[in-house]
Amino acid sequence: MSLTKLEIDRYITTLRTKSKEFNTISNVQLASMLEETISNINEVAYFWATICSDNKGTTKTPAEGEEWAGGPYAAVLATQYYRDSLIDDTDLKVSKYNENENSYKVFPNNIIEKLSFPYINAKVYFNKSMSFDDINQYRGFSKRYDIDPSITLVLGAGNYSSIPYLDVMYHLVTRRSVILLKLNPVNDYLKPVFEKVFEHFIERGYIIVTTGSIDESKYMSKHPGVNHIHLTGSDKTYEDIVYGRELSDSDKKVKHLRKINNKTITSELGNVTPIIIHPGKWSTSDIKYQARKIVTGKLNNNGFNCISAQVVVLPDGWGHTETLIKYIKYYMNKVKERKAYYPESIERLQKLEKDKAYERVNSLKCTTPHLTREIKAYNKYELDEVWSSTLYFKRIEYKNAEDFANNATKYCNNDLWGNLGVTVIIKDQNKKFNQHITDFYIDKLNYGTVAINEWAAMGYIIPQLPWGGFPGNKDNDIQSGQSIVHNSMLFESPLKGLVYTKFRISRLIDPPWFITNKKSRRLFKNLTYYQINNSPINFLKLAFSALI
Repeated sequence: MSLTKLEIDRYITTLRTKSKEFNTISNVQLASMLEETISNINEVAYFWATICSDNKGTTKTPAEGEEWAGGPYAAVLATQYYRDSLIDDTDLKVSKYNENENSYKVFPNNIIEKLSFPYINAKVYFNKSMSFDDINQYRGFSKRYDIDPSITLVLGAGNYSSIPYLDVMYHLVTRRSVILLKLNPVNDYLKPVFEKVFEHFIERGYIIVTTGSIDESKYMSKHPGVNHIHLTGSDKTYEDIVYGRELSDSDKKVKHLRKINNKTITSELGNVTPIIIHPGKWSTSDIKYQARKIVTGKLNNNGFNCISAQVVVLPDGWGHTETLIKYIKYYMNKVKERKAYYPESIERLQKLEKDKAYERVNSLKCTTPHLTREIKAYNKYELDEVWSSTLYFKRIEYKNAEDFANNATKYCNNDLWGNLGVTVIIKDQNKKFNQHITDFYIDKLNYGTVAINEWAAMGYIIPQLPWGGFPGNKDNDIQSGQSIVHNSMLFESPLKGLVYTKFRISRLIDPPWFITNKKSRRLFKNLTYYQINNSPINFLKLAFSALI
């Protein structure tokens, strides 16, 4: 579909006439509309998940579970928490606050969350200058104070289907802004899904969902009627919107750089995601389990994630380094290939494969190559997302465990592009001899999400956690972006999110989100329907799918 400028003008005029009305609706009214949205998701969930899997070539395979988890399930879970936050005026619980860390525990909150995500916990960390009373007082955004009526342009991501949904939801709730949602051409097949899901907002003139090319996006982003822009995409797209060109290294170093677009822009722009492997005494079974975790982080959604594992940071000379690399390659070969559905991705892989420094680890019969490479000197993909099924290994010299933690942290903070999320895999993380090292990683890694013993993407699924780059990114060196989304408890000044779990959740079976779990399709499908209405029948289906 190609929109004319006149059609876009009409959309924005329609939203403008409704912006004041939406800005003044009560929290109870908005919560009621969110409840209606959940009902709509129930009606369209199957179509939602399967139209995504159809377009990615994963329908009726375990990988279809990713579309349930990263689509209707993530949407329902977050919407329920937003609804509750809008109507709940109770203070934070002192029992969940850790004064030494200046953190607040936000997950899990009920038995189903504990069963669905076993041993997964999450906290929100705050700047040390904030007291518990400050944290408690400064949350709510539009719930707490008046915000002028506005139109927000949401430029949707093309990979996971819940991303544009959650970006819209956050700006509805926090800014009390009407929304022009422009879908990415990669997944503009979602238009009928969102027209149904947001039906009650669309009928009232509070949301318009549209498609179009880059030209339409540029016209919308420059339109004088748009007050605010939220982008989930690449830093190159951000630079084109704000500066009209791709910035050079020298552009990024200057204090001020002239913009061609001065609208306020929030953004989530990806990451060269590191997985730090902390040295320790691992068994062969441990090594295999962690290799499957790393491969999940790489090949989930075929590597088309802003938080996709890209660089495995390894201790040079550690007794298990070579074995871990061997099993990572083994599982990258064993896992079934996916369709490289993102534009230009297969061409990028084919170009990389011609470079002798890369190793293809899956069969030549596979259409989509799975590639690995060791980083021995500077590599382009330390500073750019590879956005494909390619994984890198970086060895870090060290003298002892503390020295490795320090060197690995410096490498991730200073040498890798972006600061969206990082994973640290560390055995015995809470034992006396390791607790100070675990605390060091949590404190010193300057990322929006730090995950201990889990892929950092778990921070995306947990709606209470802030999702975005680490605070402080400059306009002209944007890294992983500015501001946050998700954050269903509406904290106004979070520092980072923390996900933490056991070194191994189970010795018997991989967690349902692992790419090697064959039950993930049924599990996440049934979990989605149970999350919507908690019916006994859906609980039995969920339990049955977990056992059989």
